[in-house]
Amino acid sequence: MGCVASKLDINDVHSNIFTVLNIDEMGSRVCPGQIEITEIELVLYQKGKDPLKWPFKSLRRYGFEAEMFSFESGRRCATGPGIYAFKCRRAENLFNLLQARIR
Repeated sequence: MGCVASKLDINDVHSNIFTVLNIDEMGSRVCPGQIEITEIELVLYQKGKDPLKWPFKSLRRYGFEAEMFSFESGRRCATGPGIYAFKCRRAENLFNLLQARIR
């Protein structure tokens, strides 16, 4: 037994997984999901879809501002070139972990 507040968050168990909300260029909600930072790539999991993967070597740039994390992928990615933005309560942590893994 326990209260709802005592329920573990995914981030308490897996510090490399972040709950995100994909947004478009207008800032409108597109789709919720989770981003995992592995040793070699960024992986986006969305319900009912295959995971999207971006190898670190194909990321052109990345950054965060307040609760927003974004990155630009290159043409060699499976998704092709593009800019992706995600709302995330832990955007700074996501950025810092990505930066540490890339270095």
